[in-house]
Amino acid sequence: MDAMPQQAGRLAKRPECGPDRDLAAFMSDPAPVRRRSVIEPLFLALNGRRLFVLQVMPTGPCRGTVLYLPPLAEEMNRCRSHVAEQARALAATGLHCVLLDHYGTGESDGLSAEADWNIWLDDVVAVAHWMAAQHAGRPLTLWGIRLGALLAAELVATGRLDVARLLFWQPVLDGRLYLNQHLRLRIASQMVHGSDRETTSMIMQRLSAGEDVEVAGYVLPGRLAVGMASRKMADWPALAAVRIDWIEAVFEPGQPLPPGSRRLVDKLVAAGGRIQAITVACPMFWQLAGDQDAPAIQQTTLRVMGEP
Repeated sequence: MDAMPQQAGRLAKRPECGPDRDLAAFMSDPAPVRRRSVIEPLFLALNGRRLFVLQVMPTGPCRGTVLYLPPLAEEMNRCRSHVAEQARALAATGLHCVLLDHYGTGESDGLSAEADWNIWLDDVVAVAHWMAAQHAGRPLTLWGIRLGALLAAELVATGRLDVARLLFWQPVLDGRLYLNQHLRLRIASQMVHGSDRETTSMIMQRLSAGEDVEVAGYVLPGRLAVGMASRKMADWPALAAVRIDWIEAVFEPGQPLPPGSRRLVDKLVAAGGRIQAITVACPMFWQLAGDQDAPAIQQTTLRVMGEP
């Protein structure tokens, strides 16, 4: 299926990615992996919107499903190859993986200015229901990277989706803190180019008023920014009721979780949470340009997803 044409300033452009490129990467993998998984790009008409998904499916029996929720903007692009490789490996173990481009991002319909947190929540629910219709009775894992983990956490904690587990890679815990960090990219660009400098408070005022602003070459809609800024994982104690496999990258083997993550994990565990928190030594590939090998996080994910 042909990919949608590119639009300048989209939240997650695909300058070197797309169904054709993903398929080429899949076909270049070792033959045993190819024989055990199949890739299919697909557009789903859900909630009056056309959403792009990349399915990576086992050739044999399906033991469960995985719905992937991506991070924001350039982080989404930098994760694509790692996500595609991980999905192929998971499919080879019998898991049907669906990689979603949110509305207004990637190959899905919609302009960047139309991206909205609540629309994304609704669409994830619709895609999950579509997956359940394909594989009735199979357990569902929501896999979120960075901001995608915060979105996944809300869906489960608020009871909108019933899942077997959550899989987090480097989760964003506080939407407002993450947004402030993201907006600093705009301020840094203003410093480099000598343009009028804004503060994060000034930019937030514009976003709160419904304006769209450009950050690092991507349009950030005001309503999306306001939506994410009001979300905080610590506000959802119901997360203690679901299994969470929580994986974070560190610089050296054996380093602990960051303090913020440790506090939240301990809080949820004290409330009865079933959380497996693991650190792995690998590059922070969502922040880095170019190819970055991260076998440790992929191997760890395979191991935890093979556990009952």
